[in-house]
Amino acid sequence: MNDILWRRLRYMLSPQWDIYRHIAPKVMGQSVLEVGFGTGIGTAQLAGTAKEVMACEIDIHAFSFASQCLPIGNVTWQFQDISQHSLYENKFDSAVMVETLEHIRDWGRALGKVYDSIKPNGKLYITARNANADLRRNELHEREWTAKEFADALLQYFNNVTLYDYTLTHEQGDDTRMTPLVAVADKGE
Repeated sequence: MNDILWRRLRYMLSPQWDIYRHIAPKVMGQSVLEVGFGTGIGTAQLAGTAKEVMACEIDIHAFSFASQCLPIGNVTWQFQDISQHSLYENKFDSAVMVETLEHIRDWGRALGKVYDSIKPNGKLYITARNANADLRRNELHEREWTAKEFADALLQYFNNVTLYDYTLTHEQGDDTRMTPLVAVADKGE
């Protein structure tokens, strides 16, 4: 019985637990920007391997929860709208956006700000709901993309985009129905 309760709590706090678990080793020793951290539980997973994490969130309640309940030494919690603020140009080795971009009205501006914040040859690890999945549309989303639309949107800013499954090991095609869509976008030089 206890195992079931702990599993439910884990997924209530971070339904993307497994995605963060597979991103964390990819950012080992890096300076990471996370946009849209929600509860912050995923950020804690990144902080376990990253050199430092700047975690940005637009929801004041999420920011308050994470900054008060998760005092992690290598995490800086920030209450801000990524699409409205310039962060640090070429400061971060990587950026992470898990289930965030579909909530941002001006997603192109937000992606541009994230792109500017990543160092040359840096990477963006990003997920979004797949419009081709067999699920109802989420009314909290500004948009949902098909795999091809998502890759094309990312290619407006990044040089190379690869779609994966949540383990970041199996590439997915433009016709995948898997959700969420998981992409790694390279900034290039």
